[in-house]
Amino acid sequence: MLQQSNLFEQYAKVLEALAQKHPLLLILDDLQWTDAGSASLLFHLGRRIKGSRILILGVYRPAEVALGREEKRHPLESVVNELKRDFGELEIVLGEADDRQFVEAFLDSEPNKLSKEFRETFFRQTKGHPLFTVELLRGMEEQGLLVKDKENRWVEGPQLNWNALPVRVDAVIEERISRLTGKLREVLTLASVEGEEFTAEVVARLQETEVRELIRLLSHELDKRHHLVSAKGIKRLEKQRLSLYLFQHILFQRYLYNGLDEVERSHLHEEVGNILETLYGDQADEISVQLANHFQEAGVTEKAIEYLQKAGTKAVQLSANEEAITHFNKGIELLKSLPDTPERQQQELMLQISLPAPLIATRGYGAPEVGRALNRSRELCQKIGETPQLFTALILLVLFYALKAEYRTAIELGEQTNRIADKKDDSFLRSVSYSVLGWPLANVGEFEKSLEYMNYVIKRYDPEKFFPWTFIMGQDVGQIAYSWKSWLLWFLGYPDQALKSSLEAISLARKLGHPHTLAFGLTIGCEFYWFLRDYKTVRKYTEELIPLSSDRGFIFWWAHGIFYQGERKTQEGQVDEGIKQMNQALETMLATGTETCMTRLRARLAEACLKVERPEEGLSAIEKTFEVMCRHDERYFEAELHRLKGELLLMQGKTESEVEACYQKAVEVSRSQKAKSLELRVAMSLSRLWQKQGKKDEALKLLQEIYGWFTEGFNTGDLKEAKALLDDLS
Repeated sequence: MLQQSNLFEQYAKVLEALAQKHPLLLILDDLQWTDAGSASLLFHLGRRIKGSRILILGVYRPAEVALGREEKRHPLESVVNELKRDFGELEIVLGEADDRQFVEAFLDSEPNKLSKEFRETFFRQTKGHPLFTVELLRGMEEQGLLVKDKENRWVEGPQLNWNALPVRVDAVIEERISRLTGKLREVLTLASVEGEEFTAEVVARLQETEVRELIRLLSHELDKRHHLVSAKGIKRLEKQRLSLYLFQHILFQRYLYNGLDEVERSHLHEEVGNILETLYGDQADEISVQLANHFQEAGVTEKAIEYLQKAGTKAVQLSANEEAITHFNKGIELLKSLPDTPERQQQELMLQISLPAPLIATRGYGAPEVGRALNRSRELCQKIGETPQLFTALILLVLFYALKAEYRTAIELGEQTNRIADKKDDSFLRSVSYSVLGWPLANVGEFEKSLEYMNYVIKRYDPEKFFPWTFIMGQDVGQIAYSWKSWLLWFLGYPDQALKSSLEAISLARKLGHPHTLAFGLTIGCEFYWFLRDYKTVRKYTEELIPLSSDRGFIFWWAHGIFYQGERKTQEGQVDEGIKQMNQALETMLATGTETCMTRLRARLAEACLKVERPEEGLSAIEKTFEVMCRHDERYFEAELHRLKGELLLMQGKTESEVEACYQKAVEVSRSQKAKSLELRVAMSLSRLWQKQGKKDEALKLLQEIYGWFTEGFNTGDLKEAKALLDDLS
């Protein structure tokens, strides 16, 4: 009778003979089903073919081997261990390979326009498991969750549902789960309520069992033997240590969770929520999103809303603005299911008043959603009566109307916030009120009053004390004051002091570490250095502003950066492209519902046209700007608009009387506003015109008078230009 060892030896010799002619690759699949004899043959070959041109590639499922066979060790296990001893590490765990590449390739095997978000979620669902990947995609196509567009490409359907499991996937999971004892299945079912990631201490309390015993079951039985969970690590709280685990695959978690009926889920979610609250104690806010979900599923709506408010507030503090908007809106939607009581109104007020800051950052100051949230907040304040939130709602309304260029409305609302602060004799509230009034006051040409307000804020500014308001208004109170102060000082004729304030504003924005405040500061800085004719610094700030705003979704500030970039292109000779980019940026700003700044920005567009000798385009921009100025009473750049119109008319060859009329109007406006820097500019333009007309003495007198007023800033662009012109006239 042929001995097994002889049979193994003959088999080995046949393989060696074949390998002498050609290298040999032997692939053995599904080795988890191998019997003892086949395992012995594999062990014999592994030792016998050492040094030959033979590669044996074996594939098996570790979870199947770990379970053993008939309560004994699996025959393959000892073979693998012996081969490791002889050859070293020879296993490749496919679950740790680059499964993402496989998933991406499979998704792209047919034409599609599947979004990045879909791809991320799809990979999270399948983790690259071949069967799950193939079946889940096919199931989604068959159920109409993925559909084909007009160009025959797969796209996400309108009712995308990740909860439905394809039949084959469901069967595979059921086969794995059915091997568990009732106790182990109960452990996993309870864990599935908490989610893909779960806490051993929570499951232990639900089961009323010892944590140590549960950890043994999780780490040994369910992890090492069944490969259904894995230990994630330990989380240390102030008074508690938590043991965190993960389902090896989210589809196992979902399968078990879907096996619970609605009543079971509701009870278990409430228990899980209460246990997590107890375990986390004062640190419960760290898991506010998770708690909100549990209490919502349990039907404990008030607590769900409370944690959604906390989750949104935390997201705002982390500049996760879209996430914050989602949490706040979800809370507002849940409130609709509650009766209209004073408590409900107070909860809604807190949510509505929290929405503007993240909305401003991502949609723009004048976005309709911002207005709706603020008007609803004001309405709720009137319903509730005397409430601290009224001041906050009014402050945000001042910002909203100021940025929509409805300056007189903003000022009226600001006077109400001033009265609230005065009634309480509260310098803190007065500082907040003054900080938002600075911009609308400056826009209507009240530079001195606006500067008085900014100085008041700066004198009382304490970064730590005022920082919470950053998350309400969208930017820091002190940084607002320093930024506007730099502009106001420049307009009023103090360039060096203005520069100092601008540097303080940027320095403060960087120290605070609040991205939206920094984007605001860089934008105001870009404009300020444009006033100074320091285009090098404008470019430097622009190159920082654009990626910051793009990465964070600050559309309004991003559009400013694109505008400045377009302006630079015109200066570098790319005139058509630059002017087109500037106009597109203005359209983007207006699309956010924000109409402020348009007189200044269109003046910059007109000046860009002037520099490249395109007077017709420049005059068109100026005429549109005058319309905006009159419609919104936006007067702070009025003098410069008249001056630029005169320069463009002069370039166009219009009569000198028409040109001089523009200059004289600019002189009149700048003097009425005490805008010395703008008066200096128009004095230079008018002096050149008079010099050309032979009125040298009048020109000299006009320029000497305004130049002699200045006591600083003699190294800035305008004053150096004025000095050169004075020397030429003398």
